[in-house]
This record gives sequence, C-alpha cells and structure tokens, in this order.
Amino acid sequence: MRITPAVALILAGSAANAFEPGSFGEPLEEQGYVVGCTGLAAGGSCEIHARGAVFVAWGDGPSEPDALQALASLKQGAPVTFTADELSMGDVTVEMALNTVKPYSDDPLATLVQNLQGTWVKDGRQITITGLEWAEGDGASYLISMGTSCADGVERTGLHFSLYQMGGDPFDSICLEVQDEDVARIGLRDVVTGEEVVLTR
Repeated sequence: MRITPAVALILAGSAANAFEPGSFGEPLEEQGYVVGCTGLAAGGSCEIHARGAVFVAWGDGPSEPDALQALASLKQGAPVTFTADELSMGDVTVEMALNTVKPYSDDPLATLVQNLQGTWVKDGRQITITGLEWAEGDGASYLISMGTSCADGVERTGLHFSLYQMGGDPFDSICLEVQDEDVARIGLRDVVTGEEVVLTR
C-alpha cells in the first residue's frame, strides 16, 4: 500500500491517544482489516473486521475525528491495529469509540486478504468478499475467521477459513482449508465433507 505524505500525517496524528482509554467503555486493542467508511459527515460509520466480529465507529459518536479520517483514507482489506473503547456488543457487532488506528505492516496475511477482496464465482454463483465478509447471491452472509484451527479448536496444518453465518448459530460454522490462492483463483477444501470449493474471477 502506497501512503501519500498527507495521509502519513493523518495516520501519524491518529497514533497518539486522543482520549484517555476507558473514558467511554472497556478499552481494547485489536488487529483487523478495513471494511471502509460511509457518510461520516452525515453521521455515517466506519467498520473494521477483527476476531470474527464487526467493529463499528459512528461519525457522530465519541470517536476521535482524526482516527476516523485516517481509517477512511485506507483501502478495503488493509490490515490495521487500532485502539478503542467498547460502547456495546451484539451477536457479531461491537460498537466502539475509535481512539487510534495505524497500518499493520507486519501482517503475514495482508496479501491474502487483499487478494480476497471483490467479486468471485463459485459453482456459477456470485460471491462477494468485503473485508472479511463472505456474501452469497442468495442473501447468506458469513464472517471469515482465519487461523490454523476451526470452531472445534483442533490445531491443523496450514491456514483455514472458518465461516460463521451472520444471524446464525455462532457455534455452527463451515471450515475451509486454503490449498492455493492468487488474485484470480482460490482453492479451498471443506474439512468436514472433503469437497473442493473453488473461487474464480
């Protein structure tokens, strides 16, 4: 990711604590991936996907404005570290007061997540990946959690995607082993059924 001098100044400014951690709720520090920002001037929001949840900061809330602008300047799927105060928590959504945000240049999965972004085809059906959300044409949406284990906690060899359906049972997930990937093709294998799942574009 290429950062212009103007953006670098915003990001540098956002790295200093703008409010005392714990001022608005439980303080947290996370690493995640940018989803994006919409309509901040009109009270819109910014979103980050992290640890299987959607972290949301509202433009008209207590978030640090420089941190929101820094987040808005980053591309979809970019890895970041951020600090915030937790305002509320739902099933998959955490509302937060964003305090600081900065690019996470050491993320080993950065290239993979960038390659995931956009529209794919699976078995003739369209799949769209935004941040770490996997959305299918029939309306089903899943959050992707990445690691060497699935929901059962068993450690496995290689990287796996655990897909948790939004609005579904949080203990029910699809576990897919990553076999190969690039910008045009991702080969996956369902750990339970052994079925090959291929995304192309």
